Amino acid sequence: MTKTKHPKIKTLPLVSFVTPTFNSSRYIGDNLKSILMQDYPKEKIEILWADGGSTDNTAELAKKYKVRFIKNKYILGDPGFAVGGETAKGEFVVFMGHDNQLVQKDWIRRMLKPFMNDPEIAAAYPHLDNKDTDSWMTQYVNRFTDPGNHFVYGYANNPLTFGKVYKTLKKGKGWVVYDFQLKNHPILEFEQGFMLRKSAYKRAKSTYYCGIMAVIDMIRLKKQFAYVPGASNYHETLDGGLKQFISKHRWAIDYQLDRRETFGMYKDKFGLKGRKQYISLARKIRMYFYPFYGVSIVLPVLRALFMYIKDGDKEWMYHPLITFVSAFTIWQEAFRIIILRRSPIMERYA
Repeated sequence: MTKTKHPKIKTLPLVSFVTPTFNSSRYIGDNLKSILMQDYPKEKIEILWADGGSTDNTAELAKKYKVRFIKNKYILGDPGFAVGGETAKGEFVVFMGHDNQLVQKDWIRRMLKPFMNDPEIAAAYPHLDNKDTDSWMTQYVNRFTDPGNHFVYGYANNPLTFGKVYKTLKKGKGWVVYDFQLKNHPILEFEQGFMLRKSAYKRAKSTYYCGIMAVIDMIRLKKQFAYVPGASNYHETLDGGLKQFISKHRWAIDYQLDRRETFGMYKDKFGLKGRKQYISLARKIRMYFYPFYGVSIVLPVLRALFMYIKDGDKEWMYHPLITFVSAFTIWQEAFRIIILRRSPIMERYA
């Protein structure tokens, strides 16, 4: 790996890493190790875990490594980021899932560069990298997010391809700012290495259950986001395979199909239901067409072949199968809830 030269900063800022935890001991060690290995003064790093009530040894690990350990009364990860962000002491706050790891040892310095060069930058974000040992589903999701989001958002679903759909507002050495619009917003959220200049934005409580809504709110306020191509994270998601994917997918589908204004403990709309007003007509058409597209089999196969030839991403080879599973699950849940009048799944990871 080529060593990057970084501009000298007279006074290094305090950087807080916020991670929501819930029985996270399986993953959190690698997350923690990647932060502690940074070539950045340890006294300038704060590590904070917002815990939703772990019953494993997550709390013991926090005590062992002198991690700030606070209670997340909302339990879930999305509001855990918000609670931790409010409590963090750093001038800059990094939001990382417990299954995330920083790839570069100078990750912090790379991410700070746009902030140091331009006071108008409110946030910065890296992209996700895959390990050779990652499962095929993890590689697909890290590259494209879930197949439904990818079908609706296209190239706007991954920082690696933002340049294909957004104009460049400004560019520095090692970073770029794209011209995001409300109706053409990207899939970007307060997670997976998203770094915030804390003084630039106070998160509204209505966005607590959806990090994408927080980004949309920042776009509405004309805040600027810098993409740092040289910084990346690993994301060990979906190691439970198709069963885990279907479980998460069913919950998300049921939430969208449920007609109630509130959903269990959720008092504010989130997900597609929450951001529907910010979705363009073209994206809405694709959203409603997706369930038919997915079960057609032929269309996903043809699209995967075309896009593989066009872009060369091997993850397209997984597209037909995971898209069919996704769309079939949508139809299954629609039949169960709308036709049979069965209750939706209320627990997120039931």
